[in-house]
Amino acid sequence: MIESLHIENLGVIAEATLDPGAGLTALTGETGAGKTMAITSLELILGGKADPSKVRAGASMARVEGVFTVARDSPLLPTIDGVGGAYDLEDDRAVVVVSRHIPAKGRKGRSAAFLGGRRVPTSVLRDIARHLVSLHGQSDQIRLATGSQQRRALDAFAGAPVARALEAWRSAYGAYGEAVAALEEFDETSRDQARQRLALQALVGKVDAVEPLPGEDDALREEAHRLENVESRFLALSQAAAHLAGSDAVETAAIDGLAEAVRALEGLDDGRDAAELASRLRGLEAEVNDIAATLADMAGRAEADPERLSDVYARRQALAELRRDLGMGADEAIRAADEARATLERLGDPQGTRERLREAVDRAEREMEAAGGALHESRAEAARALGRRVEEELAELALSGARFDISVEPAPPAPHGRDAVAFLLASHKGAPLLPLGEAASGGELSRIMLALEVCLAEGSREEHTFLFDEVDAGVGGRAALAVGKRLASLAADRQVIVVTHLPQVAAYAGTQAVVRRQEGEQGASTDVVVVDGEARLAELARMLSGNDSETARAHASELLRLAIVAR
Repeated sequence: MIESLHIENLGVIAEATLDPGAGLTALTGETGAGKTMAITSLELILGGKADPSKVRAGASMARVEGVFTVARDSPLLPTIDGVGGAYDLEDDRAVVVVSRHIPAKGRKGRSAAFLGGRRVPTSVLRDIARHLVSLHGQSDQIRLATGSQQRRALDAFAGAPVARALEAWRSAYGAYGEAVAALEEFDETSRDQARQRLALQALVGKVDAVEPLPGEDDALREEAHRLENVESRFLALSQAAAHLAGSDAVETAAIDGLAEAVRALEGLDDGRDAAELASRLRGLEAEVNDIAATLADMAGRAEADPERLSDVYARRQALAELRRDLGMGADEAIRAADEARATLERLGDPQGTRERLREAVDRAEREMEAAGGALHESRAEAARALGRRVEEELAELALSGARFDISVEPAPPAPHGRDAVAFLLASHKGAPLLPLGEAASGGELSRIMLALEVCLAEGSREEHTFLFDEVDAGVGGRAALAVGKRLASLAADRQVIVVTHLPQVAAYAGTQAVVRRQEGEQGASTDVVVVDGEARLAELARMLSGNDSETARAHASELLRLAIVAR
């Protein structure tokens, strides 16, 4: 709600402060005193267009500052945090300052907007406007100006039924979008995947044709070397065995020398040392014997095998061709083939995969259509109910011939559903139904917006400030009382400000502020003064009869009493 609104050098106002109370505040005053400047000032701090010609004559700049209090969880606060602004927290409320500076015509510089003490683009103020104030005047219908805002208002009026249907729609809409995206991604990548599959299949085919084994290349290299050198291997092994164990070609064998050495030591009788050495020599003799036998066995097996050598050459040639074709060794080719098989399994059957994805899209579309139909029916039912309620209110606001309708027409699917919502009005009997802003004059439109706001407020706990300008244009008598009563009804748990010239409306206000114009040496100026008691009776008397007579005061007192009783 608005705690205070401070205005400097705007129009006829040199300096004024409006402190509207909670509930209904009536802003009254003589014609031309400057009541519309309250509307203009609010427009400015809500991002409205700055008009340098509205700066007070002789002043270099106009300033408007609004102090608002919002709930601690208001979506406005993250916006302030995002621009680096500041606000004060008091228990469960936050105090926010919004201001606007407008240089006079011919002065350098552009208008400046401030949110939480930080300069921001005016677009930011326009964005936060819906969280703060609804302006309903001759030319400004901020809250319900667009189809999207009207749709949200209808959904809020409908309550739980539409909320549940909207949640189901969003889930189905999201699932459909994901299914479509998956199919599109598959189609976009299918050609690349086809090329990938061919390459992987070729790799696996080449590796499977050769069937290399881990470490096979090195093992074949060693075997080939061994087969290629079989004669020199036989000769070396045979000679080594002969030198150890003896042969016709070797006169003295190592094992014979060891035996003679053992016999020489055994002939000594000089104690333990000689016996220990003889024992060690006998062990060495046995070891040499074993080595000689092993060498002889290896020499016996070192026979030429041309056929095996040919097979080894052929196998090594196959592995070499595989290495040349793939640019990798046998071990690396084995790993690459294993990875390729895993990828091919993951890619699976492309035709079958696409069919499954297409079926998922069709299924998600059917579910989305069903959810959209349910949401449409819920909205259409709520539209009929809201339309009836608004027409009932219009009849009480001197617009009994008016017709109000809400169209809920098919629209392309979107996150909010597949409905286009439009508020339509025929302002008098026989008039065609037209979009809300095109079907009524300014005063009629303000009363229509009042009827709408009263109906939308039923059951809603939204925190909001409503400002109505000329809501009572063209009405009087009982209709004026009905306007006042409905404003008071709307203000039961919200802040409502009404600019009015009707005492029947002002009498319903909990706070009445008078805009007074005074002539001075510096020209005309305007003050805003909250009146109470006798001062309020005097203002109501002036509004009733143009003077402060006893009769007018008595009438004003009776009017206040009736308004209090009727609230």
